[in-house]
Amino acid sequence: MTDAQQTLIIGVDGGGTKTTARVASIAADGSINTLGTGFGGPSNVRAVGTVHARTNLDVAVDAAHEVAGTASQKVRKAILGLAGSSLPDVQAVIRDWAERRALAEQIDIVHDAELLLALGVRAGCGIGLVVGTGSVAVGINAAGERAVIGGWGHWFGDQGSGFDTGRRGLSAVADAVDGIGPPTALVAGLTRRLQIDDPREITRQLGRSVDIRQEIAALAPVVMQAAIDGDAVAVALIDNGAKATAALVAATVRKLGLSDRVPLAMAGGIACSGDFYRDKLLSQLGAQGIKPHPLTVVSEPVEGALVMARDQIRSGS
Repeated sequence: MTDAQQTLIIGVDGGGTKTTARVASIAADGSINTLGTGFGGPSNVRAVGTVHARTNLDVAVDAAHEVAGTASQKVRKAILGLAGSSLPDVQAVIRDWAERRALAEQIDIVHDAELLLALGVRAGCGIGLVVGTGSVAVGINAAGERAVIGGWGHWFGDQGSGFDTGRRGLSAVADAVDGIGPPTALVAGLTRRLQIDDPREITRQLGRSVDIRQEIAALAPVVMQAAIDGDAVAVALIDNGAKATAALVAATVRKLGLSDRVPLAMAGGIACSGDFYRDKLLSQLGAQGIKPHPLTVVSEPVEGALVMARDQIRSGS
């Protein structure tokens, strides 16, 4: 049970793969004490639709409250960092959900990359880069101007993302099997991951998926591992993906007039996959004269939501 004098806050990080909700309290000295964490499926409204997004948000928040023992207590502020939430219609859908369930006295819905700025860009300007199921960069400069680069979705955007990497891996398999492209270890790796013997079964196997976008994005680690193992085709795919995400950062730097030593905070399954990918990203950025400093890898972006909630309460905003 929480002390009656403590102020409760909720942070949510929702993307194309999963949703994390965290209930915490703010102590008198301003420290944040996590009380409970819960998880749900994807809550990107554009990717999974309104019903699934709201259901997964409910699952994550309810689970966090159950662990914390705070389901019946009032929450002062909730910060929801959700992929795709910059669109007004998505904002309206999520706000309606939050108000109907009385999520908190104050509710703020922000782009999921904003959570990274709260954790890794404390000096007032910098860039948050998400490279997970999708890809997007959000930047802020010293004048408080913001820019969102990327985040267009998997139909015609999200270059370098998990979905893009998985899709290109599948294309490489098709080309290899047909003799159009070079041989690649991805044929064995992806068929094994999909639990099929004949690559021609890939289409049918993926067609059985409830969320084919997420299923394809889940293939990205196979491509990454093949690249680490030295497969030339997979290496080229990861190189191209790193080049694409570096372009998001470079465009943000140009648009906001940021320094080439810009603070960069990054998160997502691809971004947090290890040194192999990060080294390639830094190499691609260096080729454009950008040397991020500091570079912060954020494993738990939901913490950024809690920091934002705490800071806004303390500032009276």
